[in-house]
Amino acid sequence: MNETLQTLQSLHSTHGNFEDREIPESDLQTILQTCMQAANASNKQSYSIVVVRDKERMQALTPYVGSVALVFCVDFNRLQKTAERLGLGYQAQRLMPFVTAYTDTCLAAQSAVVAAAALGVDSLLTNGIHRGDIDRIYRTLELPEQGCFPVIELILGYADAPHAPKRGRLLGEGVVHHETYERLSDEAADRIIASYDDPEQNLSLGTNWKETHEHFLGWFFEVWMQRMPAQEGPSQLFKRLLQGGFLDQER
Repeated sequence: MNETLQTLQSLHSTHGNFEDREIPESDLQTILQTCMQAANASNKQSYSIVVVRDKERMQALTPYVGSVALVFCVDFNRLQKTAERLGLGYQAQRLMPFVTAYTDTCLAAQSAVVAAAALGVDSLLTNGIHRGDIDRIYRTLELPEQGCFPVIELILGYADAPHAPKRGRLLGEGVVHHETYERLSDEAADRIIASYDDPEQNLSLGTNWKETHEHFLGWFFEVWMQRMPAQEGPSQLFKRLLQGGFLDQER
């Protein structure tokens, strides 16, 4: 297996346990320059990356603190400003441009993870910025109210302990479809349920589920997924997307 494939297949998430050691500035710049090479629609790079080194500011975003945090945001403000300088208009804040920009933003974030791993830097991608009061992200990072939406946060640093064995993945049935979408049969669903139960495949989130449930996915759906509180009315995320101009409520 070549070095690139080995790096990709050995990626780990470090869940908040980072050493108190800083990433060299040269490595950080390499990660940033590499992730900005990711594929993107029409070469617009409709995203911004906010680099956070201040630990208090980092903790205001999520509970995780590492050497540096990179917050990847869908962002149309740069495009709008350059159009303005040319005496032109650029109004992209609608659903389809948002979905395209969201994809581009995620590609850049994942490229940063791979670049970091190649340099021996550990990482954690987290959607924790969407939990709780999302307005805190706009306040903490002074994000534009219009045309900007935080997508994902990447914590970078050095793990303070050896990684646990890499969690397994479903690698075929139910995930990969040939030519057309293949509906999952009852038998295939049962095989997937059994795969999550099999400790050799290491797909489950620990072993505590065995105390109360016969199957991991039973615990996952009934316990783990119920941690998210039910919301009444439009969510903060929806309101932020509406406020940012990405959704048109009248359509």
